[in-house]
Amino acid sequence: MTHRIGAIAGLLAAGALAAGALPGTAGAQEMFGGKTIKVVIGYGPGGGYDIYARTMARHIGKYLPGKPNVVAQNMVGAGSLRAANYLYNQAPKNGTEFGMFARNLPILAFAGGTEQVRYDPLKFTWIGTSSSYTDDAYLMAIRKDTGITDINDLRQRGSKELKFASTAFGSTGHDIPLVLRETLGINVQVIHGYPGGNTLYLAVDRGEMDGRMLGYSSIKSAHREWLGKDSPVRFVLQFARETRHPDFSDVPTAREMARSKADRDLIVMMEAPYFLARPFAGPPGIPADRTKALRDAFMAAHKDPDYVREAGKLKIDVSPLDGGRVTEIVEEMSKFPRDLYDRYAKILANPKSAPREIKWQIVEGKLTKLGKKGRFEFEAGGKGFKSRAQNRYTKLSIDGKQAKSKALKAGMTCKIWYEGNGTSAGRMECKN
Repeated sequence: MTHRIGAIAGLLAAGALAAGALPGTAGAQEMFGGKTIKVVIGYGPGGGYDIYARTMARHIGKYLPGKPNVVAQNMVGAGSLRAANYLYNQAPKNGTEFGMFARNLPILAFAGGTEQVRYDPLKFTWIGTSSSYTDDAYLMAIRKDTGITDINDLRQRGSKELKFASTAFGSTGHDIPLVLRETLGINVQVIHGYPGGNTLYLAVDRGEMDGRMLGYSSIKSAHREWLGKDSPVRFVLQFARETRHPDFSDVPTAREMARSKADRDLIVMMEAPYFLARPFAGPPGIPADRTKALRDAFMAAHKDPDYVREAGKLKIDVSPLDGGRVTEIVEEMSKFPRDLYDRYAKILANPKSAPREIKWQIVEGKLTKLGKKGRFEFEAGGKGFKSRAQNRYTKLSIDGKQAKSKALKAGMTCKIWYEGNGTSAGRMECKN
């Protein structure tokens, strides 16, 4: 993989030289100079997608013509469908906005059957993917106190139905367990409605949910305690792997456990998006020269020593593919047999997925400290607590008027609906 990526990067660089599109030229400077590039992230802060997107955003600017400022913005909603629909239909087509959304959204669109999809995967301007899942695996994590020791326990008649936490319809954490329930015969129910990765971890940690699906790289970067000897979970299945990951040699793959060729074929189709595991795309119609500049800068950023060093600290997979190869993968997805997509659409049409039931804690206190990304600390009953206001999740009012999290100030008194210390607030009523 490394030598292939290197070859692609070399060709791209050679093309830039031939075209005279070096960052120092006047034409190149006019392309992005003085502008701000926005990287839209379809999930909330703290999860795997957010970590990958923000890491890339911190390094791509220096390789774009004109060295523009680059900002990252979370746009949470519908398992990243909101972000995908925005990028496709509303984002400017000049290359100043692109973003990351769930890897399985092309499959979801090709399957049809949902009015929430308002994009054509074949028409996105694909920038690249930070990971092609070379050293990753999508794991099924289940709490040890459920008594489940391996995947066969979940296939036994009369076994306890386990509840799996997920964000929303269309996300891999929601749809993959549904497919595995169908193809492997496992006894799980998917519960949707969690706002992001951190809340999914928390739901399992506190025993509210029995398990979830998630990437190995996400665990390493966002929740390493699940890899220690005192971990509350065990891993019983790995997905998106032709062979077992060497770090989980005793954990079977979904392909191994398939009950028939038809089941295995559906699993293989659902694994295809993982080869573009952390995808970035812009709206249709970005001019060719700007598309090329974005793709060149994207690949260069992933070879930047500072990026490599930071990725190493974050424990994230660095196996990028450029936008041309991602486009080819998406085209290959569109050619899977129709009967596989029809079966997937049928599963989604009757997902038997339930919304989460939230048990809000209501507290009143004074804000004492404000942090980044809506985080805040407050004091109530003489004790200190932490929470977070998310604009798409938290219903916030200040002096009776609807407001955004940036309007919060230290010293305000607030009535807060949240799920416990460290969780996001569902509602806040504040007064100056």
